[in-house]
Order: sequence, then C-alpha cells, then structure tokens
Amino acid sequence: MIVRFSVENFRSFKERQTLFLNAVNTCKEWKDENTAVENGNRLLRSAVVYGANASGKTNLFLAMERMRMFMLSSVNMEKQANLLVVEPFLLSLDALNRPETFEIQFTFDGKIFTYGFSLLLVGSKPDQYEVVNEWLLENVKNHEAVYFLRERRKGADDGFVNIISVNKDRMPLGVGLEARTRPDVLFFTVAAQFAEPTCQMISDYIRLNVNVVSGLNHANLTVFSRNQLTSDGNVGESIKKFIHDADTGIKDLKIDANGQIVSFHDQYDAHLNAIGRLAMNFQFSESQGTSKLFDLSGPLIDTLNNGRIMIVDELDAKLHPLLVRRLIMLFNNSETNSKNAQLIINVQSPDLLAYKEYYAPRKRMMPRLRRDQFFFVEKDNGEASVLTSLIEFKKENGMKMRNDASFAKEYMEGSFGGIPYVSDLIKFEK
Repeated sequence: MIVRFSVENFRSFKERQTLFLNAVNTCKEWKDENTAVENGNRLLRSAVVYGANASGKTNLFLAMERMRMFMLSSVNMEKQANLLVVEPFLLSLDALNRPETFEIQFTFDGKIFTYGFSLLLVGSKPDQYEVVNEWLLENVKNHEAVYFLRERRKGADDGFVNIISVNKDRMPLGVGLEARTRPDVLFFTVAAQFAEPTCQMISDYIRLNVNVVSGLNHANLTVFSRNQLTSDGNVGESIKKFIHDADTGIKDLKIDANGQIVSFHDQYDAHLNAIGRLAMNFQFSESQGTSKLFDLSGPLIDTLNNGRIMIVDELDAKLHPLLVRRLIMLFNNSETNSKNAQLIINVQSPDLLAYKEYYAPRKRMMPRLRRDQFFFVEKDNGEASVLTSLIEFKKENGMKMRNDASFAKEYMEGSFGGIPYVSDLIKFEK
C-alpha cells in the first residue's frame, strides 16, 4: 500500500506537495472498514481528491504515472515517444532551473520503502535531462537504512559527475552497476534490469500492482476486462455479476467467435413477461456509462482480489453518483477488500462528501468517508497547485472541522477550496 506520495516542480505543482495516506488518529470512525494495518502503519484503503477544472488534480495522478514510467523504463532511448520527459512548472522563472522531484513511500514484502529521484533539464528540449538525485531507503526500527544514494556534483573541470553510493551490505549485487548507469537513467532501473534482488522485486511490484487509469479515456482497459471475462471462471462470473448488479439490464455477457463482446437482455411480450433473451453487440448497443463500467470491471476486481493499488482519474465521469459510492465502498469494506487493496480517485461531484450511514458506536448518521480520506487541490496566487487534506482545515472560529460535519455543504460554500470562482461566462448584449 502507498503510505505517501510527493511531487515537486512538475507541471502545475511548483513546491513540494504530498498526498499522505496514513490514517489520522483523531478520526476513529469506520476504522475497521476504511483503514488497514500494514507493517505497523494504519493506512487508508481509499482516498478522494477534489478540485476545480484546471486546479491540477489530474496532474497529481499524472505525476504518479510519470514516476511509475520512469522507474520501469528510464533506460528506454525513445524518451519522447514514451513520455520520459521533464515538465517543470513553467510560470515561474526560478522553477525552470530547479529539478523535478518524485518520491513514494510504500509497504512491500513486510517492509516500508522510500524511493525518489530528481531530474533536471540540461538542454532546451524536455527529453534533455539528467538525474541529479536518487535514493532508496528502508524504514527499520524508526530509522532509515540506505540501499543507495545518488548525487550530481561539480567535477574538477567545472563539469558535473554522478556519484552513486551503494550500500554493499544491503545490495551487494548493485556494486559495480554505477559505471553502467548513464546520467539520464535511473540507477534503480539499471539495478532491476541486472537482477539486483531488491530493485527487481520493487520493480515487479510497481509494474504489477500500481495501476493508473483514466476515467475519461478508458478504452485501453477493454481488452484486459474481456480477457478476464474468459480466462478465469470465478473472475468472469464476478464481472457478469458486477455489471448486472449495477442495474444495466444486462443478464449475461459472452465473447463470440469473432472476439466481440455480446450482452444479453430479456425480451418481453405485450404484458411485460420475459419470453427470451436477445443477444446484442456490446460495443454498439450499450451506453457509454455501461461501457466504462465494463472497462473498469476487470481492473477493479483484479485489484481487490490481489491487494493491488488502483488510481483513477475522473472516476465519476459517465457514472451515476450512487454507483460511484458503491464502487468506493468495495474498498472500504473488510469483507470485499480482505487483501488491503487501495483506491485513489479524483471526482467532481460532491456526493461522496455528503454520503452518510448510521454509525452504531456513535448512534447517529456519520459521513461514510472520514476526514482524512478527502483532499483538495487548488491554485495559489501564482497559479501553482496546492494539495491540502480536509484534516488541515479549520472553521472561521478557529475550531477544527467535526468528524460528523456536513462536508458537502462546507465544500460547496468554499470552505475547503478546490472549487471554481466563476464570474459571468458570457455576457449578452442587445
């Protein structure tokens, strides 16, 4: 599970911003459902990010995907084609000369790792960069054990050299790979490719378990969900039930001889009695919302079944708010999420902020998502994105927001930021 993710000087993020996924001790409600303990840390099973259009919430998710891409394929020479590029904050001149930084802390294999790197533009094109810092650490009994550190320093001839220091006790097979690491390539990626055990295991974990998807452009997920429908009987039945239970009217799903998805609906007589099943071409007959639901179904079920991490940009696009509630509650449930899978989403609708259920220990209706599960992105006066947890906000009287407050009402009134301040979009004149 992700403990925290930080980004600095990337696209709309100028200063370091961090998404903290540690559960906050002052939020005691829904602890068994919405949080899980891994390696001694109580972590959130889900997190929701809000923000106005152009606030930078999508850039936060793009930063996660960009870091993932660099970790897995920084040795790739086709940088532009694979978006292995540096994109600093452009609206401040000083930011252009500063490095772009990503850092992630996560639990894996019974350990807590922290990995990060910084990239600096050294030319006029976005694929002309060098790695100026890189680090891999492990939290061991309240201190950080170093696997390797990397720093770009000035050399004797006023040039720059990359100094990579490898802890031979923790990664002995990493020693000697320093000379094989180009200035524009991550040492982590090189070590993983040469089968250094720790880096290779982390690389495999990131590749298999961290999935960043778009809720708007999700057609690339269709093949995966279609394969899941046919490759495993239990998963296939789960997908069918998932689609049926969403009130789509679909009674069954199959793949025909041409590899096309076929959906089956009941046919009725004049008295509305079901008299048979009609096979329909899924691609051309079903709504955009149903198509999105199918595309997401395979990754969602795979994530829950295997304890993976799913990060979805614009989850609520094309989906009804009640359906979005049920999707996120699959993760905030110790029965449906027994493997401690994690879901991180951004949405536009304030519905999740307003979602309440009866909470027996308090004998009252309580927000179904806790204060520590909500985050807000908004631009500051310099048009840089700032990420803030709901935990940090206070009311006008200086008091902290109550755990059972009306989050949706406060949000729409602007108490948490992350909303557009819209003047007259169009002024009509006679």
